[in-house]
Amino acid sequence: MAISISKWADGPLELIETPSATRQIADHPAHYVANEMAFAHNAMLRGLNAIYLQAPYIPRADVADFLFFVASWASWVHDHHILEETRMFPGFERIPGIRPGQLSQNIEQHHLFSAGLDDLKKYATNTTAVEYDGKTLRELIGSFSTHMRQHLADEIDTLWSLECCEKGQEKNLLKVYKDCEAEAAKQDKTVVPPMVLGLCDKTFQGGNSWPAIPMGSEYIVHYIFGRKHRGAWRFLPSDTFRRPRMLPFLGNDK
Repeated sequence: MAISISKWADGPLELIETPSATRQIADHPAHYVANEMAFAHNAMLRGLNAIYLQAPYIPRADVADFLFFVASWASWVHDHHILEETRMFPGFERIPGIRPGQLSQNIEQHHLFSAGLDDLKKYATNTTAVEYDGKTLRELIGSFSTHMRQHLADEIDTLWSLECCEKGQEKNLLKVYKDCEAEAAKQDKTVVPPMVLGLCDKTFQGGNSWPAIPMGSEYIVHYIFGRKHRGAWRFLPSDTFRRPRMLPFLGNDK
């Protein structure tokens, strides 16, 4: 059952409706890819929302852990978009039936918020606990968040449109995505898995099991991979088992 929280990570940036909520996604790999990406993008949005909501209320003693979370989130999003630009999108556009440049608008959208995302990461990486200011952090988020949210929503429609690939090329479309998924899985296991699972919501849109992982993996992530930076994962909106929970630092906004 979803928990009732007046201030949670489903805002202020609105989450994206996943295609599977209203449409069939098993009929074409492009639809599957679009749906998977929608779930990933919502995890990104929950992360940024959680950062924004808690930023002004972080006690001095907890700033270092919080900024590690912020820097980790920014690095994950940055790496995701670099992988798209260098491997995923070029791979899709080499598939017969998908025209060259079909995903170029999405890359152009990256440029609208990449500088702001970099500034956020630099602030999180270089700021000391004494220097930290939640208002400044919120201003940095405000400089790029609208463009980023628009991009994350628009890209789902673009990926859905890849159903235009020639008949018989569906398996190649899926292979490009799966190869990139495998590449992304090489990221630091003490950072990305515990963070991403904590940015999921298993109750979203009536219930879901994204991301699909082997049985028992959540326990491995929670008790082994998540231990090194456990202090930073306190700020996540869900636990490692993808169950929503109260954000710990909301001041009087609870």
